[in-house]
Amino acid sequence: MSWTDYPALGERCYFLTLPNGLAVRVLPKPGFAEKFAFLGTNFGSDDVCFTWNGERHTVPDGTAHFLEHRMFSLPDCDPEEAFSRLGAQVNAFTDYAMTGYYFSCTEHFDDCLRLLLRMVMTPDFPCAAMASEREVIADEIALYADSPADCAQERLYRALYRRHPIRTPITGTRTSIRRVTPEVLQLCFDAFYRPDNMALIVMGDVDAERVAELARACTPEASSAKVLREPFLQEDPGVFRRRTVRHAAVSLPSFSIGFRAEPGEDLIHQAAVGTLAAELLLGESSALYETLYEASLIDADFSACFTQVPGAALLQAGGTGRRPDAVLSAILRGAEQALAQGFDPRRFARLQKSACGRLIRELDGSESTCYRICEAIFAGGDCFCEFDLLDSITLSDTEALLTQTVTPERAALSVVAPEEA
Repeated sequence: MSWTDYPALGERCYFLTLPNGLAVRVLPKPGFAEKFAFLGTNFGSDDVCFTWNGERHTVPDGTAHFLEHRMFSLPDCDPEEAFSRLGAQVNAFTDYAMTGYYFSCTEHFDDCLRLLLRMVMTPDFPCAAMASEREVIADEIALYADSPADCAQERLYRALYRRHPIRTPITGTRTSIRRVTPEVLQLCFDAFYRPDNMALIVMGDVDAERVAELARACTPEASSAKVLREPFLQEDPGVFRRRTVRHAAVSLPSFSIGFRAEPGEDLIHQAAVGTLAAELLLGESSALYETLYEASLIDADFSACFTQVPGAALLQAGGTGRRPDAVLSAILRGAEQALAQGFDPRRFARLQKSACGRLIRELDGSESTCYRICEAIFAGGDCFCEFDLLDSITLSDTEALLTQTVTPERAALSVVAPEEA
């Protein structure tokens, strides 16, 4: 096992790829009470079309999320109860590109890691459990539907994209999850839950060699079969819909504005450029933010970010306010004026330092740090690669992205508005 020191961060990371292909990264934290392990698989809700063992498959929307739920099952025990008895907290998530399982503990780390690896590597999909799982997921779907912010964002993706699976909720729909069967779950497990499609990241006062030893003992041998993801269908030049409105029991409109960017080949680099571009144009220190706020078009809940998954990317902003259309118009005008005048290089340099500072602060959070490392591995990078990228990005890079992306042709507005009288 080799390691790399990051003196500026005060971190050391141990690196190893097991013979079965599992990527293992260990960040020692001597003296820390908490020990944290994160096991990610490169399989998310967007992976609905793929070829496995020479056969093409299309699985129902929401399958990756359904599979995440069903992995909390073992033939001989309830994993959640077993983690609880060990004094550990366990959880999981599914997003558009990844499924992650993780636990934190202060004692019994070896036992907890064995349990996590056994749980995620053991398929157990009894037919009798499917109906009750569908009910649980249906309740989750209803919960997201009742959230104005979540609803506005999901509808924004459907407005921006005609074909990309980002337009479908991660949880799927009540209709699609009825088509998820044990056979579908087993297919996706076989195709994607392979060690060479996964990464294990551990933080805490642990021995790196011991982590590697446990990972070797608790994961299966390499598989010669490979899964082939289908390329995403090409999108039309413009957005699918420019505006979408849903009426709900809200007192103020909740809105999400998106500008569709061209997906980049280097996902990590584009994400860094996009994050700086969103902050440059619409961050709290921007002139445009101040203009919107003083005009009472936005409030303190307004935020902007850059969102990216394989095959799709967008700069988005959202919040609550009485005049969402005026916010979109003001952003388009403000971006045009700012790009014509040019942004202040000194402010850009400050934003670079601020972004680096946020990343450093995130190192105090085990979950966010392990997620970022796992995300970077799946995107072809590795630990802390964002820090070097931030230094290499120029003001011209961010202005070019804004010039290409923040245009009327690439814009869509999603609004959850109060019910009409």
